[in-house]
Amino acid sequence: MKHTFKFISIAAAGLAISTVPVVSATKTAVLSVSATVDDTCYIAAAPGLAFGTIDGSAVTNETVAGEITVSCTTAKTGLTLTMGGSANKSGTQRRMFNGLTGYLPYAIHSDSSHTTEVGIDEQFGSAFAVTAGAPQTFSVYGQVPAGDYVQGVYTDTITVTLTY
Repeated sequence: MKHTFKFISIAAAGLAISTVPVVSATKTAVLSVSATVDDTCYIAAAPGLAFGTIDGSAVTNETVAGEITVSCTTAKTGLTLTMGGSANKSGTQRRMFNGLTGYLPYAIHSDSSHTTEVGIDEQFGSAFAVTAGAPQTFSVYGQVPAGDYVQGVYTDTITVTLTY
């Protein structure tokens, strides 16, 4: 009797059989995260006191309002604002300059009725407190007294100092 054997190639059919186990591995690391928040305060004086176009022979005072904003990263008490002199001051008088020979006097007040003038290097209002991250805004009021003034574009700058 004769026997016939047939061999079938599994690899030829596109199948691979493996007896080697597949092992996966994982590794971990710790990523440190840190930050430092400075204990500081910020001050902004915007938009400034822009009188715009005024009558050179005005018979009434010209007035305008502006704002100073203070913000701190931590709560603070006993803060103060001080208004310096102007770049063009003369004695105790603040004044704007037209770049030639003309000066335009003005005053800064802490109240809208213009009765409490803030002098040069004087504290603006009372000491105050702030809450962390909560901006506090202060209104300032500028006033140009009535008078005869030379035509021109007048400007000035004042340093506002926050002490905390």
